[in-house]
Parts: sequence; C-alpha cells; structure tokens
Amino acid sequence: MASLIYNVIMLVLQATSGNQGPPPPAHGGGTRGAQLPIDDNIWILLAAGILFGAYIIYKRSRSTNKVA
Repeated sequence: MASLIYNVIMLVLQATSGNQGPPPPAHGGGTRGAQLPIDDNIWILLAAGILFGAYIIYKRSRSTNKVA
C-alpha cells in the first residue's frame, strides 16, 4: 500500500513539473562555439563514399577471382 501511495505522489509531481516547458536560453555572449555547416559540401562526402565503395568491391572481386 505504501508503494502505491509513493508511486501516485511521484506521478503527480512529475506531471505537474512537466507542464512548465524548457528553460529560456542563457544570455552568455550570444555565440555557442564553432558552427559547422554539413549541408554545404555533402556532395564531397557522397563522392568519397562512392569511391571507397567501388574500391572495396574491386578489392573483394580481385581476391575471390584469383586463379592459382
């Protein structure tokens, strides 16, 4: 019975504290460190992935097709 009462009280406390929302952002100078744009050069990442995949496929096909 005590654990039921404890659980109900904790549930009510969490439900009421969840309605407050997130805290406002801190006003500490305005900058949050270095901003790294990923979308600008995504084509370079895609090209590197395609080249690396072709290299892996080429190496595997050479190792399996060796004639002794």
